[in-house]
Amino acid sequence: MKQDATRQPLIIDQHRLEEGNTYPVHHFLLKHEGLYMNVTDKETGEVSAFKISEPMFVKETVQNLDTKDVYVKLCYRYKGKFHEIDIGMGQLIPSELIKLSGKGLDVSHENNKLVATFLREQQKLAPHREVYREVGWHEEEGGHLVFRHHHVLAKEAKPNVVHDTEGGCFNLEPRGSLDAWKRMIQEEVKGNTPLEMMVCAGFSSVLVGYLSRFYDEVDTLLIHLAGDSTKGKTTAALLAVSVMGMPSNKKKGLQKTWNGTSNAIINMMSGNYGIPIVLDELSMSHAKSLTSELYVLAAGQEKSRLNDEMKQRKQGTWATTILSTGEQSIFERTNQNVGLTVRAFEFFEIPWTSSAENADAIRKVIRNHYGHAGIAFVQYLFESGLHIIDKTWEKWQTVCRETLPDSPFRTRIAKKYAILLAAGDIANQSLSLSLDLESILSFLVEQEKERMIARDNGAKAFNYVTQLFVQHQNNFRREGNIVSPANCWGKMFFHRDHVEVAFLKHILEQKLREGGFEDPKVVIRSWKEKGWLVTEGDRATKRTKIFENYEQEERKKALGTANVPKKLQDTTYNIKISLETLKGLISEQPHPLEMDETARSWYGF
Repeated sequence: MKQDATRQPLIIDQHRLEEGNTYPVHHFLLKHEGLYMNVTDKETGEVSAFKISEPMFVKETVQNLDTKDVYVKLCYRYKGKFHEIDIGMGQLIPSELIKLSGKGLDVSHENNKLVATFLREQQKLAPHREVYREVGWHEEEGGHLVFRHHHVLAKEAKPNVVHDTEGGCFNLEPRGSLDAWKRMIQEEVKGNTPLEMMVCAGFSSVLVGYLSRFYDEVDTLLIHLAGDSTKGKTTAALLAVSVMGMPSNKKKGLQKTWNGTSNAIINMMSGNYGIPIVLDELSMSHAKSLTSELYVLAAGQEKSRLNDEMKQRKQGTWATTILSTGEQSIFERTNQNVGLTVRAFEFFEIPWTSSAENADAIRKVIRNHYGHAGIAFVQYLFESGLHIIDKTWEKWQTVCRETLPDSPFRTRIAKKYAILLAAGDIANQSLSLSLDLESILSFLVEQEKERMIARDNGAKAFNYVTQLFVQHQNNFRREGNIVSPANCWGKMFFHRDHVEVAFLKHILEQKLREGGFEDPKVVIRSWKEKGWLVTEGDRATKRTKIFENYEQEERKKALGTANVPKKLQDTTYNIKISLETLKGLISEQPHPLEMDETARSWYGF
C-alpha cells in the first residue's frame, strides 16, 4: 500500500490537538473536545457541527511487505488520557470497531458507522510506512536484489522501508561506531587466527544468503564450537555476529539459545538470508537426537506441513551462517551420519581467546559497538557490483581445492571454506581489516585433516565396537574354554597379532543401531573393504561354531529363536582387533593350557 502521490499526508499531532488545533477531514472535524461532523440545514443552509465521539484518529498506516498485511496505529482518548493500539485495516468497519469499545474506544451502535467512515477516510491521509520481518537478501519487484538490514541497503535509498523490530525476531539497529569496533579488531583479534576466522564467519552470512539464490549447492553454513567453558566459545561467536547486529540474548539480539522446540528455532530462522545467528549452549536442547533438526537447519527449508484447512502450508526458507556453542560435540547428538559432518563444521577444544582479559576486552567493545561493519560491507558490495561475490568465491574455491587433503568430500568442503575466505577477502577490501587469510586457510586445512578421521564412519563404528567388546568381554566365549556366559554374544579366538571376535550377526547389528549407526550394512561393508573382517568368500559373514551340541538351549536363548539350524555353526561377523589395542584390557585370562602359543606369549606365559 503506497501513499497517494496526489495527496499530502495529514499529520495529526496529539499534543497540538490537545492544545486546541482542529483537523478537518471532508465533512468531519477532529478537535480536542471530540470528533464532530458538519451538517447543513436543508432549509436555512446553515452549517452546524454535532459531536460524534471522543477524539480518535489513525496516527499512521503500516504495511508488512512480506505478508502484504496492513495495520493502523489508532490513537484515541479515554477518561481524559490518550492511548494507542495497533489494529488491522480490516477492523475499520462498524461491526469490528464496536468490539474495541472494551478498550475504551468511544464507539456504540449509534455512532459506529460515522466513526468507521471518518477513520477510513482519514487513514488515507495519514503518514504511511512499510516494514519487513524477513531479513538479508530480498528480490524486489523488477528482479533487483536489496539487502534488508535495519533499513533497506541498495543502490538507491529507501527511507520509508525499515525492519519491523517490534514484530520481528531480531534487533538490527546499529550502535556505537565502526572505528571503535575496528580498533578492537586490531588490538584484540589480530594475530589470533581462530578469532580472525570467526570474523570471517560473521561476514560470511551475507555471502551465503546471496550465493544460495544462484547455486543449489550452497546452503546454510553451520559452525559448532565445542569444548569446556574456559575456551571463549561464546565470546568468539558473539564477536562474529557483532558484524551485523546486537551480540546479546536480550532485546532480540542475535544471540539465541538451543533452549526451544525445533519448530520455534526453525520459525525464528525463516526468511533470514544474510544475518548470522548464535545458538548458544547445546546442552539446553532437550531433543534426544539432533539429526533431523541439523539437516533442516543446514538445508534451509522446514518440513512440509498442512494448515488448519488441510492445505499445504507455505514452507519457511533461509540461508545464512549459524554459530552454535556447547561443551558437547554436536555429532554426539546425531545418528553418526557422514553427511552431517560435511554440512556442519565442528571446532573442538580450540582456545578462542588468549586470556580472560582478552575475552573481557572484546565483550566490552562489542557490547556498545556493533552492526556498522556489516552495513559498510554490504554497501561496498553494491558499489563494487554484486558480481564481486561470485568472482571472489570462485577464486578461493580453486585455492581450497588445491590445498585441502584429498578425500571424497574435498570439492564440497572447498566450496564452504571458500565462502569463509571470500568473506574475509572482501572484508579486507571494504574495511581494511588486514585479516591473515593464509593463516586462516592453514587453520581450516588442519581442522579438515582431523575431521577426515572423524568423518570415516567405518572407523568410528569400529572404535565403538572395540570399546563395546572390552566392556562386555564376559559375554563372549573363549576358544578352548568350556565356560559358557549366561548372555552369550559370540566367541573370541586368539591369533599371532590379533584377536578374532565373532559377534552373532543379529547381536552386532543391534549394537551398531544402539550406537547411532542407522545402517549396519554400510558400516560392515566399509570394514570388509578395509580388511577388518574375517570372511568366507565374498560374504561379509562367516559360519562359526560357538555352542556345543549339548548347549542347544543356551543357543536358542542367544539367537532369540526356538528353531536353530541343525548344523552347529551360526552366522557371525568376525572382526579383527589387534593385540596391541587390547593389551591390558582383557580380564579373566584363560588358563595357559587353553591358549595357543602366540596368545600364551602375549599374556606373558
